[in-house]
Amino acid sequence: MDAIIFDFDGVLVDSEPLHEWAIREAVTPMGWSFTHEQFVEGIVGRGDERAFTTIAGWNGAPIDAVLADALLARKRLLMAEGIAAGRYTVQPHALEVVALAAARFPLAVCSGSRATVVRSMLDATGLLPHFRHVVTADDVSRAKPAPDGYLLAAESLGVAPSSCLAIEDTPTGVEAAKSAGMRVAAVCHTCPAPALHGADEVLDRIADLRPMLTR
Repeated sequence: MDAIIFDFDGVLVDSEPLHEWAIREAVTPMGWSFTHEQFVEGIVGRGDERAFTTIAGWNGAPIDAVLADALLARKRLLMAEGIAAGRYTVQPHALEVVALAAARFPLAVCSGSRATVVRSMLDATGLLPHFRHVVTADDVSRAKPAPDGYLLAAESLGVAPSSCLAIEDTPTGVEAAKSAGMRVAAVCHTCPAPALHGADEVLDRIADLRPMLTR
C-alpha cells in the first residue's frame, strides 16, 4: 500500500456519544425520540443531513427543508459546545498508531462530519499535523456509502485508490471505501465484527494495527 486513509468519528476519537447527545438534544423539543440502537444502525456514518429526516420518519412526523436546516444548525451549535467541553476522548493508542503510520505512509482523513467538527478535534488532540489532507462532508456532494470522499482523499494524496488502506468502523464506511476500490481494515469500536463483514480485515481495536506498522 502507498497510503492510509482514516475515518474519523469512532476510529480516531470516541465521538459518537457526542453526536448522539447533540442530535437527541436537537430533536427533543420536537417531541421526537430514538433509541441508541436506532442511532447506531440508522444514523452513524450516514451524514448529518440524513439524520433528521430519518428520525422524523421513525416518529411519524412531517419534516421539510426549513425544519431540517434548523435542526442541523441546532445540532452544530450543540456539537461546538460539546467539543469545547471535551465531551469526547481519543481512542486508546490512536495517537501512537497514527504517529507510526505517518512515519511510513502519507495519511489522510475521510469523514462524513463537517470540517469544523473534524478539524477542531484533530487539532485539540494533536492528531492534525500527521495528516496531509482532511476530507469532510464539506468537500463532497454525496456522503458515505458513496465513495466520493475516499476517491477525493486518494486524489489529494496523489495515489491510486487501489493502493490505499482505509480504516473504518461502520458498515456504511466500509461500503464507501470498498466502492472506491480500497482495501479496508475495520475496527470494532462502534459496531460488532459481524456487521463489518464487508471489510478485508476486522480488528478488535485500532491498537491492533501496530504490528502492520512496525514490521
